[in-house]
Amino acid sequence: MRVRDSLQKDWFYRGKLGSNVIKRGLGSYPTVSLEEVRDLINICKKCVLKGIDPRDHFGSQKNENLKASDDMYKFSTLIEDVIEYNTTMTDKVWSEPHIKRYRGIWKNYLEKYLKNSSVTNTSHTEILAILKKIKSDPVPLVSGKTDTKRYNRTTTTNLAKTLLNIMYTYAIDELQWDGDNAIDRIRSNKIFKKMKKPVKHSSVIEEDFGRYWHSVKSLNNMEDRVALMVLTTTGLRVASLLNARWSWYNKAKKTLSIPSEFMKRKESFVTPLPDMVVDALNNLKNASGSTKDDYIFHGRDGGHMNFNRPRKLIREMLGFSYATAHGARTVLKTTCEKSHRFNSLAIEAQLHHDITDKVERSYMADYDWLAERFPIVEYMVTEMEKKEKEYLAVMNIGKKELA
Repeated sequence: MRVRDSLQKDWFYRGKLGSNVIKRGLGSYPTVSLEEVRDLINICKKCVLKGIDPRDHFGSQKNENLKASDDMYKFSTLIEDVIEYNTTMTDKVWSEPHIKRYRGIWKNYLEKYLKNSSVTNTSHTEILAILKKIKSDPVPLVSGKTDTKRYNRTTTTNLAKTLLNIMYTYAIDELQWDGDNAIDRIRSNKIFKKMKKPVKHSSVIEEDFGRYWHSVKSLNNMEDRVALMVLTTTGLRVASLLNARWSWYNKAKKTLSIPSEFMKRKESFVTPLPDMVVDALNNLKNASGSTKDDYIFHGRDGGHMNFNRPRKLIREMLGFSYATAHGARTVLKTTCEKSHRFNSLAIEAQLHHDITDKVERSYMADYDWLAERFPIVEYMVTEMEKKEKEYLAVMNIGKKELA
């Protein structure tokens, strides 16, 4: 730091490149803070180690080596490299929704700030400033909503942070960049903390089980009917089920095998199916005339059923406005836990939850509990059928009283 008689304070970097002495101004204090100038100094030192003049790095005239390096480490290049790497080169391949989500984060929120920038010349303070803009600026959501107080961008900001972290990690691990991950310096910043608790996925309450199950079985559309039957009895996540193709279904073994890319934990999963669901799937297969490569549950565009449809069916067609399709997992867990018939680890395995206890995980992590999970899905049918009979009995009594 140089301090003038006027008390103006200026930052400088001094170094040597070969036999040449290098001096580079880095701004004045407090406009450029001590923390920021340390980042700039590190960039200068790394440039010298690579034989690059820091003045060329920061100036408009860049040598060919620097240009090639910048092109390789540009965010606009890294986004494509990262997607290609995670769809072809790793065991845990990104799913199409995963790729679409990150492309959207880049296109809608990051590209306008980082299109021409590189990980080599972007400080963590610049990254933090960009992420703050994403959270505070009223950029319209896909839905068109712009009220950031009501529809805060915390989730979007966290997704942007995660994507940038993936880019930095790729540059360091795969491209041998020797810089620092800027996200490591800001990951604990308060802008990433959610302002409110996540919305609970409400489930159908126990006193409505009978009416719910009867309504599901009464749906006219066979695919809608079978989809809700599977969700209710197996506790599968909606996305995992609706991506299912007939080749995943094994009629003889009474199972549905889901590849890792369609599971939340990115691990393949086999769910047992109760006899009632197996019969329903067989009838659906015969009626649809589908091939093994077709989706079990179709959408109007020829793809799979829309992910929002099960929720709409439950809320709008069946009349349970308070419940969600994801709530079927809660129904399975509470129903089976309250019965005291099943090992809690088997229930957690059916929900494809990780084993939280370290000791249990060390002993049981490799066991799939499939044999123990068949009785769970059959029990769900038994309970729903029992509740339906109770509901119909009450309805018949009510009709007789009215008569």
